[in-house]
Amino acid sequence: MTAEAPRSPAVETGLGFWEQLRIQRRVIWALTMRETITRFGREGLGAIWLVAEPSMFIVGVMVIFSHIESHATFSVAEYLAVSYPTLLFWRNGTGRVTKAIEINRALLHHQPIRPMDIIYSRILLEFSGSAGAFFILYLIFVQLGICTWPADVLTMALGYLLVIWFSFAFVLIMAALAELSETVERVSHIILYLMLPFSGVFLPLYAVPEQFREILLYFPLVDVVEYFHSGYYGDRMTTYYHLGYSMFVILAMTLFGYALTNIAIRRVQSN
Repeated sequence: MTAEAPRSPAVETGLGFWEQLRIQRRVIWALTMRETITRFGREGLGAIWLVAEPSMFIVGVMVIFSHIESHATFSVAEYLAVSYPTLLFWRNGTGRVTKAIEINRALLHHQPIRPMDIIYSRILLEFSGSAGAFFILYLIFVQLGICTWPADVLTMALGYLLVIWFSFAFVLIMAALAELSETVERVSHIILYLMLPFSGVFLPLYAVPEQFREILLYFPLVDVVEYFHSGYYGDRMTTYYHLGYSMFVILAMTLFGYALTNIAIRRVQSN
């Protein structure tokens, strides 16, 4: 006999939309704080590791590849300092959210907590660390002369938000598939590695032969990273993107991700 997960008190007491939203916001924040303490503890650097860990990844990649000669108007170190942080959202986010509902099933016995709150809290924590690492390092790199201020702040900001939106949709899909299939969970790291050539991070599209460039533009992640590059580099880099197409695909991915997540949640609750 299976037990149905408790319903939220917001549903039972007929609370209004804004009151429900306030309760959900507090629940997600509490879960985020719980996950922060669970992962990083209270001693040593503690929550500072949330930013320090992705920062070390970024600096490490820059140091390893900075010796490569660049024939462009920018250095390899500058390119990686700006580009590599976009990869952390979907790669690290997928690893942290996979099987999150299954692992935290005991929390669902608390009435205010919904399965989606667990997913939202982990995404919020991971994305906050990646974004915080980028902003802190970017300001430092500007002062050191490695990076410059963006050519178009609004375009760069919009491109960055589109990368986050794609990452959110991708993480939702991967998390749901991992809950539905153990095989997907096992091969998720392989999928993430295979996505690297289609991430727009390690090779700008202007350096790709035209026949392959047109194929890569069908991948929305490449598109939005190129748009992000256009905001930062301006005339210093030739960029290629189809923004309308990318936004449509990411929207479809988001809706598909939510649909899959609902199916996965029902599967977990019925077991």
